[in-house]
Amino acid sequence: MKKRLLPLCFALFCPHLFAAEIAPGSAYMAPLASQSLLLDIATSVKGRLISVGERGHILLSDDGEQWRQVEVPTDSSLTAVFTLDNHAWAVGHDAVILYSQDAGQSWQLQHFDAEKQKPLMDVLFFDQQHGIAVGAYGLFYRTRDGGQSWQPEMHPELLDPADVEYLEELRAEDVSLYEQELSAILPHLNRLSPADGKLYLAGEAGLLAVSEDRGQSWVPMEVDYYGSFFDIEQTPSGRLLAAGLRGHLFEYQEDAGWQEIATGTKSSLNSIVVVDEQTTLVVGNNGYLIWLNDGVQTQQTEEEKAVVNAIPYDGRLLAVTETGIKVVSKK
Repeated sequence: MKKRLLPLCFALFCPHLFAAEIAPGSAYMAPLASQSLLLDIATSVKGRLISVGERGHILLSDDGEQWRQVEVPTDSSLTAVFTLDNHAWAVGHDAVILYSQDAGQSWQLQHFDAEKQKPLMDVLFFDQQHGIAVGAYGLFYRTRDGGQSWQPEMHPELLDPADVEYLEELRAEDVSLYEQELSAILPHLNRLSPADGKLYLAGEAGLLAVSEDRGQSWVPMEVDYYGSFFDIEQTPSGRLLAAGLRGHLFEYQEDAGWQEIATGTKSSLNSIVVVDEQTTLVVGNNGYLIWLNDGVQTQQTEEEKAVVNAIPYDGRLLAVTETGIKVVSKK
């Protein structure tokens, strides 16, 4: 079995959060929550910012400067947030899924399964009714009713062909054992990204895949790299980029497939951020910022702390980091 390589949010900072909980609690209202480990950020209707992070912290801001923590029905760390009009969903450890219908002001629990001891890593909605959430060890849920119910799915097509062959032999002998083994060896699914009617997926062990039916079936994309990918994104100019472990950054070219871009760092790259039509930013551990436009420019933040994601907002780039919310800029 391949060695597991986990994303920053639970490989480096949150290993203790794999412990199962009896029931979801409420996030602690921490005075310094805006300076704690935050893992994702998004904008909701009318420009409201929503940021999520460790211990179930959810922070809101209407100007990008003043942040307030809101109460949520979990203390499980939250890894991703997705917004659609006035609606928002957040996912995280213990397979938790939260929902807000008022741009993040109040939240309700839609799903929780601490016994699985598997975190969800990303969530995406195609419209207000249809969405999917993905996570560690192939964890995959789908909803067709706005999250009132979530159905699990397994996607063996994401496995290495040798593993698929082994599993097919196992299924012929014992279906229950096949299902158990499949759920144990499926790769971590780290990030979802829609573009031009397609859906892209980044995961561990060199997994990059594409779907044309909203994730009901997947086609793996061949890449000469077997480390984990933490993000995949298509820029407005049509560049398809994938970033991951140890500073690895790739660009897809129709005639040559995935080609590596030299970044000048061995620090893992966590997210790909579209800044504008011409500029893309890749953020990573140890404060690394990789700017892509006509060329490649690599810099570090003064704090040299992990930058997990970022979002353009009111002429600034707001980043969620190991030490809270920061403004990042190109030197």
